[in-house]
Amino acid sequence: MNKVGDVRVLYDYQAFQMQKFGGVSRCFVELYKHLPKDIRAQFAVRESDNIYVQELDGVHPIGYAYENFICRNYFPGKGMLHVWYDKLTHGGYYPNGELNYSIKLLEGQEFDIFHPTFFSNYFLPYLGKKPFVLTIHDMIPELYPKQSLNDKFQIQMKKELAPLASVIVAVSENTKKDVIDILHVPEEKIHVIYHGCSFSQTNVSRISVNGQNPYILYVGQRKGYKRFDMFVQHATPFLNAHPDVVVICTGKDFDEQERMLFAECHVQSQFKHYWVSTDDDFFSLYHHALCFIYTSEYEGFGIPILEAYQADCPVLLNHASCFPEVAGDAAVYFHMDDKDSDLSEKLETIFSYSEKERQALLSKQRKRLTRYSWKKSAEQLANIYREIANR
Repeated sequence: MNKVGDVRVLYDYQAFQMQKFGGVSRCFVELYKHLPKDIRAQFAVRESDNIYVQELDGVHPIGYAYENFICRNYFPGKGMLHVWYDKLTHGGYYPNGELNYSIKLLEGQEFDIFHPTFFSNYFLPYLGKKPFVLTIHDMIPELYPKQSLNDKFQIQMKKELAPLASVIVAVSENTKKDVIDILHVPEEKIHVIYHGCSFSQTNVSRISVNGQNPYILYVGQRKGYKRFDMFVQHATPFLNAHPDVVVICTGKDFDEQERMLFAECHVQSQFKHYWVSTDDDFFSLYHHALCFIYTSEYEGFGIPILEAYQADCPVLLNHASCFPEVAGDAAVYFHMDDKDSDLSEKLETIFSYSEKERQALLSKQRKRLTRYSWKKSAEQLANIYREIANR
């Protein structure tokens, strides 16, 4: 039962249908978990294989949904069996399961504010007079259209939804500026709420990826604006000078083009892929690294910076995008473009740190980390909800 003064917020299914794990879906779950008690939030999700939303009450693994019902493959009669199963267990909402469930809750109007987790405009006919909040994590599709050919839908939806939203949440001042410049949204409509760090480990698991030898940690995707190919080229002088140092990459395994690049630079033995499946392993990878490197030309915020901070890992950042805003003086910065770079020199600087110098950087990082927490972020978001509800 809702108390007088409570604000009821409805989140939808989109991010949790798109991602089994990933930054957008995790951010929404972290915010939800840290909202103050007067914000009564609900996810319009009943079945999902998203690992974060499954932590919440009332959400079942996707094995219950049509795609994975009984098995992943299609067989004659699978659809009809699932219809009957769904009627018996959930009252029936097949097909378009989570979409229909979200629409059902929208039509019920038992909420004060709607907060979609991505950019489909499906909800507009069912919203009535209720306000909605739109979160924009970055403007990558708009800034890099040739690298975002599959994101035309997102680009179009942002253009349509941004003017209609009561408030737009941006995850950095840099992203806010891009939203203003590209979508022409009034500045006063955009509120910046930084991310937090989801790591809570206090013990480092035992993990060995390079024996006792030092390694540089690269996390996540490597294509396009991530500038991974440029990183390989500009890091080569340092790697050639220190053959015992390797670069550990998470995410997808290396493709043929990347392997050819390693061979051309004569560093093929120094780039290693490591599959990481748990926060404990990620935490340990950060903690034992010579440094974490972020080579991107553009990011909306850069949560791995906070993860490295939490794990006491020196941070090496491309001096670009939102990185100076997020990290301040709590990082080592390098310059990198098509023509030249001081990356090898900065890698040499970190490699040569005395223990005193290393601890001085880590001390700055720990202090900087105190600026960011999901509790702070959730309270800021709650203030936005309260303000909208009281208009």
